[in-house]
Amino acid sequence: MKKNLATLIVILLLSSASIWSYQRFALYQFHGSVFQEPKLAAEIVLRSASGPVRLSDYQGKITLLYFGYTSCPDVCPTSLANLKLTLGNLSPEEAAQVQVVFVSVDPARDTPEKLGRYVQMFDAGFIGATGTREEIDLITAAFNVYYKINNSESSENYSVDHSGFITVIDRSGYAVMSWPHGTPPGEMSEDLRYLLRNGMPISAQILAGPTYTPVVCAVTLAPAHIRGGEWLYQHHCAQCHGSDLAGNPAWQVELADGSHLPPPLDGNGKAWQYSEQDLLQIIKEGRSLDKPMYMPAFKNGLADWEINFILTYMKSKWSINQLNYQHGFMTLTPQATQTLVATPSPTNTATP
Repeated sequence: MKKNLATLIVILLLSSASIWSYQRFALYQFHGSVFQEPKLAAEIVLRSASGPVRLSDYQGKITLLYFGYTSCPDVCPTSLANLKLTLGNLSPEEAAQVQVVFVSVDPARDTPEKLGRYVQMFDAGFIGATGTREEIDLITAAFNVYYKINNSESSENYSVDHSGFITVIDRSGYAVMSWPHGTPPGEMSEDLRYLLRNGMPISAQILAGPTYTPVVCAVTLAPAHIRGGEWLYQHHCAQCHGSDLAGNPAWQVELADGSHLPPPLDGNGKAWQYSEQDLLQIIKEGRSLDKPMYMPAFKNGLADWEINFILTYMKSKWSINQLNYQHGFMTLTPQATQTLVATPSPTNTATP
């Protein structure tokens, strides 16, 4: 009798736990379209009134990405007004963890300054950004956004057809869902509140264990930035590091004072093993300034955007594995030959 009672209690406890787990993770129904395979947001540098903008700048927050243009007569102002209402439905603490980014697909008319004034009419915290036509084509393709400029050559008052959905990017930088145009602010705020508290529910396949398959590098290098970076590199860096980024052949030999000759900056060197922030800091501040062989500081000679262009040119010479490693998707594993090779990190622990 006691054994049967104990068994019954265990069954009831397991049932309660299952019901609680189901209610917590399975019952919530999102009001938008959840992506079956979350995709890391494209890393493309755009420009705003306050400077360069990258979606990775907002990791740690939920980013709401919307594409349009300031001359849009209806869809864009309606969507931005609804996003303002959506954030208003959240607590101040919750709203502070959400960033709205409005990307113009009409760079010919929408300057960063004009975009800044436009989004400020809706909310002081909204970011307005745009880029070259080439950059806009890259980022719209990355997020499956359609746009078409109508009769821009025959009139200054042309219209632009464009997608009206809002893309939701989670705290880790992954696009996880989208809301169609016209989704009520109350429904969007419900989804945001759930995501802020729980994150996007993960599938049973992911729960089954880490997947060690290689990830595809999500870094998108804008061709215009590569070309600009190459020009800057040839004028500021090639004298020491070589016109082909190959560095000095004896770069690994330590000199008597502990310094080294200029290293290669392509995939044959170690630049790809440094974070982007570290590389930016090295170029700005220099290295070994107290030694005869030193890396000069460029903080007074190059703007941050110019340094970023140079880094983009350097990255264009790295392998996919090296790019993945630099962005935290892979680790270095010692091999029997004592060399280091990039190996995939478990996808459930990678840092986007």
